[in-house]
Amino acid sequence: MGFKTLGYGGKVMTKTILVKTDDPGRRTLNLVVTGQVDRIAEISPPSIYLNGKAGETLEAVVTITPSEKYAFTLLGLEKRNKSSIEATLVQPEKEGKTWQIKIKCQSDKEEDLYDELVLKTDSLYLPTIGIRVSAVFLDKKKTN
Repeated sequence: MGFKTLGYGGKVMTKTILVKTDDPGRRTLNLVVTGQVDRIAEISPPSIYLNGKAGETLEAVVTITPSEKYAFTLLGLEKRNKSSIEATLVQPEKEGKTWQIKIKCQSDKEEDLYDELVLKTDSLYLPTIGIRVSAVFLDKKKTN
């Protein structure tokens, strides 16, 4: 038996398990498991939502800081949907441990863009990190 703890880093997680027994006086009992889920990395912000007008360039930066206990290296970045959203992985500076993803997108028309960035790591605990990115471009004429 296992628990899916993705997204629970830094929080206390509680699960109740129904146990069936052959004891005639107590056919079932609840087993409660509670524990602190370690945070593997600090990701800020965990998702990106950009809004602007057609013709504008929208930008954002995501920072990823591995915890010292579960240190890892980012090996690469892929876009799941192959959208026109640009994403660049920036390595930590000397002696630093915080990675950055610089996000940039532009559209000359009214449209919604969406992608999921998939970061590959060398971590046994968190082999991939997903970051959702959406950008909404409104018509210039409708927003004036």
